[in-house]
Amino acid sequence: MGLSIASGLGAILHEFFAMYGPQGYSSEDIILLITIPTLCIGLGNYIILPLALAYGLATGASESLLPLMLTEVTFLHERSKIFGLYWMAQNAISSTINLTSSYLNHDLGWRWDYWVFVITVAVGLVIAFFFAFETQFTRQPESLDGQVIITDEFGVTRVIPDSEAQVYLEEMDRSGLTAPGANQATDSFERKSYLQRIKPWSTPHPQPMRVMVLSWKHMAESFSSPGVIYAVLTSSITLGCGVGMSLTYNTVLVTNYHWKSDNVGLINVGGVIGAVLGMLFCTFVGNPLVMYLARRNRGVHIPEHHLVVLALPAIAGVGMLLLYGYTASRGYTWWGSYIGWTIFQYSFTSVLIISTSFASEAAPKHPGPALVVVVGTKNVVSFGVTYGLTPMVEKWGYQTAFGVLAGIFGFIFLLGVPVYLLNPRWRAYMSERESRTENHVGT
Repeated sequence: MGLSIASGLGAILHEFFAMYGPQGYSSEDIILLITIPTLCIGLGNYIILPLALAYGLATGASESLLPLMLTEVTFLHERSKIFGLYWMAQNAISSTINLTSSYLNHDLGWRWDYWVFVITVAVGLVIAFFFAFETQFTRQPESLDGQVIITDEFGVTRVIPDSEAQVYLEEMDRSGLTAPGANQATDSFERKSYLQRIKPWSTPHPQPMRVMVLSWKHMAESFSSPGVIYAVLTSSITLGCGVGMSLTYNTVLVTNYHWKSDNVGLINVGGVIGAVLGMLFCTFVGNPLVMYLARRNRGVHIPEHHLVVLALPAIAGVGMLLLYGYTASRGYTWWGSYIGWTIFQYSFTSVLIISTSFASEAAPKHPGPALVVVVGTKNVVSFGVTYGLTPMVEKWGYQTAFGVLAGIFGFIFLLGVPVYLLNPRWRAYMSERESRTENHVGT
């Protein structure tokens, strides 16, 4: 829903220009109210800004936690496919909802655009309460073929030889943590009833503050990874450019190409098409390519193989930004802007799928905190892109503004070349450092 509100107001943007323009607000002021965050426009009053910020925090928390929950219930080889379905469904559903926004505005008024989101969120809340169960649960250590499989408090699974398992468990005890279920017999676990599974609270952790502090520590450490920073930048610039396009297509289609205002929402058909194309690309092209690269690497998969898959979405993204910028002005055809928006949605969906898959593997010691950092930080960084677009369009026009975005977009994706080379060295360094620390503590 957060993505829908952030990118879907373009279809009814003319209403807010008409309401607030006569009051002395410039288009830049109105766009600012949309971006921090968009709910401010619907409320139309700075007094309600704290509530709007609370909405933004809630959206960020849900966006960060949902991919993390998916990693807890899937195996490593399944994550790319599951992330593909997740991001495709999110983008396709949000585009479908936004498709109706201009018609709702025309027939029922602009407030109903928000009522649709309220109703949808309420239905989602009911479904989540009764059918979405807790994904973080106790996984007791298992011994298999001379190795012990341990899942710690952060959901990180490690496979340790039997000879090293006792030392590892002792080191966890010294740090104040314990392997979940380590002191509990296998037959003592009972299957929970439905009412127990939907219970909104659970047994508190023995040391919750320590787990929270360590989580923040691992999140901060993940910023030292070139791969994590790259995943943040690629997803941020893609999201920022997508939201920026959504804030301009209303003016482009209505003013420059004389569309009826109630038909502007039809551009979101392209969002559905682009989301499906992105999922199909990652499933039927990206995954086989990653498997091929692993076979060439003597059967060993490395997270950086995902970066190769980003090449085509990156090229498409640059091309569509240029196409949109050059056809947004009068004298061309609206098909240029429409195709630019549609294919960019393919690039947007593909980048989200690949960047989250890469982030969940880029920091193998602590994949959960790294994934939260990537998904959460992208919304903060992308704000700068969206905020800066409107002044550029007003000062230099669509061609220059989107040409600048295309240049920044392409430059960020080219950073994938040094990241491909540097991130394996970072992982090796971090692994060696943690091994030295564990050995020092053990002695």
